[in-house]
Amino acid sequence: MGYRLILDENVEHEVYHRLENYGHDVAHVDFVSELGKGTDDYSIAQYSCDTERVIVTYDDDFVLEVDESDYRAVLYIHDARLTVKDVADIVHTVSQQYPQEEIQGLEYIGDEWL
Repeated sequence: MGYRLILDENVEHEVYHRLENYGHDVAHVDFVSELGKGTDDYSIAQYSCDTERVIVTYDDDFVLEVDESDYRAVLYIHDARLTVKDVADIVHTVSQQYPQEEIQGLEYIGDEWL
């Protein structure tokens, strides 16, 4: 079963399309009318709680500034050099190992999932 995801503005649109093709319910900050490019992290965090979506981001503000109690869950990609294919594959692989209900707080994900 796919995840319900919200991709931060720093995540490429191609990742959105690849995850959607994998069967995930994906939203991107750029395409959500309540959010949009430039939305602050706290608003994205609140959106993730309100809509039960897991945030996917390269933004370390979710590590350093936003408290885990402010969002549903974050999949933090700590290596921004990964290809869009790798990012989508990593998120999808995580979803195959853990149901969304088990993903809480901040989770670091990277090429160890490939």
